[in-house]
This record gives sequence, C-alpha cells and structure tokens, in this order.
Amino acid sequence: MSDGSPDAPGPDAPAPDRPVHRPGDPTPVSDPPHGPVRGCLRAIGEFVLELVGEAVLGLLLVLLTTASLVALLALASLALRRSPVLAYALGAGAVLLIVLGVRQLRRPRERRGRPGRILAAVTAGLGVWLLLCVAYASWGEVLAAASF
Repeated sequence: MSDGSPDAPGPDAPAPDRPVHRPGDPTPVSDPPHGPVRGCLRAIGEFVLELVGEAVLGLLLVLLTTASLVALLALASLALRRSPVLAYALGAGAVLLIVLGVRQLRRPRERRGRPGRILAAVTAGLGVWLLLCVAYASWGEVLAAASF
C-alpha cells in the first residue's frame, strides 16, 4: 500500500533485487534463479551430455580409423594378388603424390596453382588421417605408460 510519499514503492513497482526492464531496453531479462537443486541438476545434465557426446565421438573415430585401415589393406592385397608390379607402381605413385603435396604445402599460398592446392589439401588430410591412426594404435601403450 502506498501512502503517497515519493519514496514509498507503489503497487506496480519492481522488487528491489531485480533491475527495471523498460520496453526497448537491449539488456536481456534473466529469469530468477530456481535454487541450488535445479542448478545442480542442470550441471549434472550438462556433464552427462558431454560425457556421452565424447564417448560417441570416440567410438566414431575408432570405427572410421579401423574401417579405413581395413579398406586400405584390402585394396593393397587385391592389387598385389592381381599384379605385384601394379601394386608397387600404385605405392610409388602414392608416395610421389605425397611428396608433391608436401612440396606444395611448403610453398606460399599465393604461388600455388589449382593442382597444388588440391595436392596440399589431400596431403594434409592424409597426414591427419595417419596421425589419428597412429594415435589410435598407440592409445593402449600411452595408457599403460601413464599408469604408475
């Protein structure tokens, strides 16, 4: 109830702990906190969501790495059975493309042509793939070495 004095709050005055939000004001209006229980449940939910996301991403990485290694070995085996000379020629061609791609990666970007950009991108992708394969293959040894 207002007694008419200028410093007494009126019936539509905001609570003293909440800021006044006027129309057109760019500051967002935040909801009042709902207590420690809801905050704790929100933190647990975020943790579980992050944990499940990392587990799914790790499993996807394992499956993609294993599948790509199996496909590469199967193709190499098929090429070797059909013609050993063809298999060695394909291996030498792959090494040559990797060397050219590394050469393109070392050149300044403005001096690379379209084939150079493609070779650089393929070589960088192959490097990342090989790094992931080595990391996946050595993960057990890293964990064994880390446990004292």
